Amino acid sequence: MPEFSPTEEQRKILEHDMRRHARVKAGPGTGKSATLVALLDKLITEGATGRMKLLTFTRAATGELLKKVSSHPAAAAEHPSTIHSFAISILLANPGAGNFPEPLRIADDWEFNNVVRLTLAKRLGIKQKQLDRLVKELAANWEALRPQDDAGISDELRSRFLGAWNEHRLIFGYVLLQELPYALRHALVNYPELRGIDFDLLIVDEYQDLNSCDLDVIHLLSQRGCSIIGAGDDDQSIYHFRKAAPEGIRRFLTDYPGGEDYALSITQRCGSQIIEWANYVISGDPDRPQRNPLTPVAGSPRGECKLLSFRNQSEEIEGVAELIENLTEQDVKASDILVLLRSDYYGIFSRPLKGELKIRNIPCSEEDAVERMLQEPDNRRIMEVLRLVENEEDSIAWASLLKLSKRIGMSFFEYVYGIAKSRRATFGKTLLETYGFGFPGAPSASASKAKEFIRQTLNWLNTRRADLQEQEHWGASILELPDGLVIPQPSKEFQDLLLSLDEIADPGQNLGRYLSQVIPLGKDMMQATCEGVRIMSMGGAKGLTVRATIMMALEEGIVPRPEADLGEERRLLYVAMTRSKEFLYGTWARTRTGPTARSGEGQVGGIRNYTHFLQGGPVDSEDGKRYLATLI
Repeated sequence: MPEFSPTEEQRKILEHDMRRHARVKAGPGTGKSATLVALLDKLITEGATGRMKLLTFTRAATGELLKKVSSHPAAAAEHPSTIHSFAISILLANPGAGNFPEPLRIADDWEFNNVVRLTLAKRLGIKQKQLDRLVKELAANWEALRPQDDAGISDELRSRFLGAWNEHRLIFGYVLLQELPYALRHALVNYPELRGIDFDLLIVDEYQDLNSCDLDVIHLLSQRGCSIIGAGDDDQSIYHFRKAAPEGIRRFLTDYPGGEDYALSITQRCGSQIIEWANYVISGDPDRPQRNPLTPVAGSPRGECKLLSFRNQSEEIEGVAELIENLTEQDVKASDILVLLRSDYYGIFSRPLKGELKIRNIPCSEEDAVERMLQEPDNRRIMEVLRLVENEEDSIAWASLLKLSKRIGMSFFEYVYGIAKSRRATFGKTLLETYGFGFPGAPSASASKAKEFIRQTLNWLNTRRADLQEQEHWGASILELPDGLVIPQPSKEFQDLLLSLDEIADPGQNLGRYLSQVIPLGKDMMQATCEGVRIMSMGGAKGLTVRATIMMALEEGIVPRPEADLGEERRLLYVAMTRSKEFLYGTWARTRTGPTARSGEGQVGGIRNYTHFLQGGPVDSEDGKRYLATLI
């Protein structure tokens, strides 16, 4: 990391008195995170007493903080973490305070979709899509701290769901990631004697991403004598789906009276023309408070901005691929190019673009590579068996393994679940106990297969558990386990991932902690080592910095999406526009047929126009084919 040389705006923040609250409003690329880390380093170096902590919302943002912390030796001792990780650490230090099943076991996406979702819908006798609406409403209630009723759900079904949900998660012993901040809030409200919360200063980065529950958690901590520094940018508040809103950071000084107010408005990322275009878009929000516009650092390059129209979706795909090819010929690395989409349902935009780039021998990244690996049955089976090494009665792991066997029907699940419900016991405990008695009364075909499967698994656990207690490098140790019976051979991609994780995972952690890190650390590593063009959603690009960005499908009805909040749609486009240093392109199709024609409000084959967010701005639309011809 280059040495931090603060600007005048940043120096004011570095002189902040840690005994006071403060808000730092900072635009994209203005050095917000670097300034916060430098402040923490300065406080520690100068002998400030008390506990200090850096928090943020996403793992990507935490990764950026970690890079900056590494160049500040004093601050390195204060490991930054996400709100969710912070909640886990406090709740684990106070068993029972979180009001959820223990031991803490977070169901990952595969487990939710293949076990939780399937069996809970069956328990209620409803379709899984209907269950999704109920779970979404429940999560919204956690996040907003007030009822978020779905008009399509009856009061009777809602009550039945809540009863079944509480029963179901106790039997399967799982927690969803979304409920962790709500569980921490419950603990803070109800247990004044909580351990591990005696902080003197909390620095909360990406403050605009916090929802009502997150904000209340921070405020409850402040009431116990902790100063709060909230840093972020309401212009980049784009997580309405989890009930975050720009009002959170806008009302900071009301929530924390007497706090200092700082601003960072000089971006060291984007060229001046890119900033001019982005400022035009964001200033078009009539509900946005007035402020000084984002300005480029003195001497920054102008950059190149183009808005290109194409006759149809095929010409747009070819045009985007040609733009990328031209950029690589200008020595822009493929990994330094982003292609951003408002949405990409079933890959209708990204799939044909990847095909066109493959023809041109231009590599692409796979954003979902880790999830895809762990959807492969053999790789997933390994993960679930290893969960049993940590806890032999892990209900979600046993249920996942039964599901993966494909020879054991839903009637067997219902048999075990029914006994567990009557005994008020967990699924895993009940499964092992009824196995010991030969599964009396179970469906005979499934019972016979389950007996053999459980016998083999328990024998393997008894044989190998002692070898899996303490390991310096879990990935290499796991690759020594396959026996072709209980532990299958992992895919080559998964083998490479596990070995790579050994280089970045914390040494000395137990197996359970390691397993919980495979997906998030794997994603971080894939992003950091990506050598191809990254094709992703506009929201997913937040926090990234590249040399070139191409925003596709910028038609009215796609950007903004129909019935979406216009303010947030505008902020999403602003986030997309402020990722690049040098090149910013927007593309749109004048007509669409085929799968992409179902995106937006335009009719199949009908005339389309580009988003009104860009109309009248400093960059006029021009014909993409003609522009590309000038590059030859």
